[in-house]
Amino acid sequence: MWISTFYLFFGVLFFYYLKDSIDLKKIKNFLFIFFFLFLLSPITYFYISISNEFKRTDYPGKEIAKLVQNKWNDNFINEIKIVVGDEWSAGNLSYHLHSRPIWINDLKNKTSNITEEQGVIYTGNPKILKEICPGVFGIIKPVGYCMIGKR
Repeated sequence: MWISTFYLFFGVLFFYYLKDSIDLKKIKNFLFIFFFLFLLSPITYFYISISNEFKRTDYPGKEIAKLVQNKWNDNFINEIKIVVGDEWSAGNLSYHLHSRPIWINDLKNKTSNITEEQGVIYTGNPKILKEICPGVFGIIKPVGYCMIGKR
């Protein structure tokens, strides 16, 4: 996605090397094709964004964070400082929470660095988390949330 800007000047390079082959009398055909393709992309994107509700741009991150924060506030007095889990679920939750906790993929060899004051939320498979969660457990489908904080 980020490298696409490097391809911007291929058109200029194309015209530079083929400038002797370009016939100005046929430029109308080129302009028609160019504008058709130029408009096709945003029209297609607009149609897909209106007709399909299951895209990552429609992820309800703010709503999920609000639900998690409300449940946290009902059960704990400290702030959420760490969110543990995959990049999509935990990363989005970390981004949308008010305290902007750090996101960690896993806590291997890092548990000794966590203090009692730091609230931790684990995200992941709800069946597994429900069995091993020592704190407050909740599900916002399809992800489970295990909250460990100071009461």
